[in-house]
Amino acid sequence: MQFIKKHILSILVLLFTLLFFVLFLYIDLGQVFYILSGSNSLNFMGIFRKTWFLLIPVTVLIPVIIVFTVFYLKNTKGKRKWITFSLTLAFELIYTFVYSMYAVAPGVSFFPRKGSLSFTNEYIKEVKVDVDSNTYTSLYYDKNLPEVTILFCGNSMTSTQAFNYLEYRLDSSSRNLLVMDYPMFMDNQGRLNEETIYKEVDAYMSYLVDVEGYTYSQIRVAGFSIGTGVACYAAEKYPVANLVLFAPYHKFSAAMNNVTPVFYGPLELCVRFKFNSYDRAPNINCKTTILYSLSDKVIPNSSTKELIPRFKDSEVITYNGYTHSQVFFNPTTYSYLLH
Repeated sequence: MQFIKKHILSILVLLFTLLFFVLFLYIDLGQVFYILSGSNSLNFMGIFRKTWFLLIPVTVLIPVIIVFTVFYLKNTKGKRKWITFSLTLAFELIYTFVYSMYAVAPGVSFFPRKGSLSFTNEYIKEVKVDVDSNTYTSLYYDKNLPEVTILFCGNSMTSTQAFNYLEYRLDSSSRNLLVMDYPMFMDNQGRLNEETIYKEVDAYMSYLVDVEGYTYSQIRVAGFSIGTGVACYAAEKYPVANLVLFAPYHKFSAAMNNVTPVFYGPLELCVRFKFNSYDRAPNINCKTTILYSLSDKVIPNSSTKELIPRFKDSEVITYNGYTHSQVFFNPTTYSYLLH
């Protein structure tokens, strides 16, 4: 008991350091292994290949801090002990938080899925575009129809999954359909960040206009979940025919706060992906159809309702009882995408 009283700060430093180290493993590696346990594989190496250097303080610096702090506190008295303890604790907390936001955000926000593009419909083909020395591939249903929809998927969702769901409706479609795969999805490489995603959007819009011969007035833009922020970017930049949003948010930080409610005020700057549809919406001139569910537990209703009045011309369809996924994966979806 005397030993504990004498070395209480040293013990607390050790315990808090171990706590943050475990927290780091849970937030980062724990999330990764959880995703890896699914039926598809997360691109683990792709996410950490460019952020490995950030692991050095975790694997080297933190043990050094533990040893130094424990010995320092052992021979220090009074306020200096508390100052040292507080600084050590603050460093561990800030570093764990910042690392999680920087290195792991692409993985836990998008859940990239690897695999090969597969399809059976004779009118579905692969379309490739080049962005920053990387080639991106997506799937395109091309039946030489007079109009086209470009769809931006939700997290962990690939073009193959989208077409597997919609395939039985394609024969009655009145529009072609291009489903974009994000960087690090399927066979795509590149950096999974907001800037690269927007460049890929620009490349596919150019493909539809310059290669396929569509005018912007023949293009419909659609997005589901995280893809609604991407769709709003496209609809703001290009004079498209209309915009369809399935389960949209006003800012991506709102979706993050629904899981971890800490990104308010200055901490909102820590959210790596902004996807600020709230600011883009007033600049979108086409008609916008918004579909959301009152039972959605992923995107808070308050965020969707905050976004709706920002559009100049909007139609709102509200579901009751649908989960987040069912807002998109339900029998009426095809009519908003393909007709």
